[in-house]
Amino acid sequence: MRIGTFAVLAAFLLLGGCPGPIYESRRLEAIRTESARLMAAYVVDPVQPWGELPRSEWPPAIASVHPENVFVQREQVRIIVVPFFDGGWGYEVTPRKENLGMLTECYEHLRDGVFWHGPC
Repeated sequence: MRIGTFAVLAAFLLLGGCPGPIYESRRLEAIRTESARLMAAYVVDPVQPWGELPRSEWPPAIASVHPENVFVQREQVRIIVVPFFDGGWGYEVTPRKENLGMLTECYEHLRDGVFWHGPC
């Protein structure tokens, strides 16, 4: 009986620990708009092409998905919700699908320019 109870609790923990994307079009559009502003304002550093945005500078819609990290590049914003060694879970916002950081099969297209990914 104890093993069964433990197994059920462990299953709930594992399933509940894997985040999923939001599907609300208004929020996704806000994330896309905020990301476009961040990309436009990003100053390219040839030594470090990715800039980590400090938590204090996260725009409201991006902050609303409770990310661990937000990285900005000229053509892409990565919003990492749960970090993991092979990409983790999160959003990538880019005007061009070719800019995605992982294989296309790793992504779910949510809205124009907004993609969700899990570890891949």
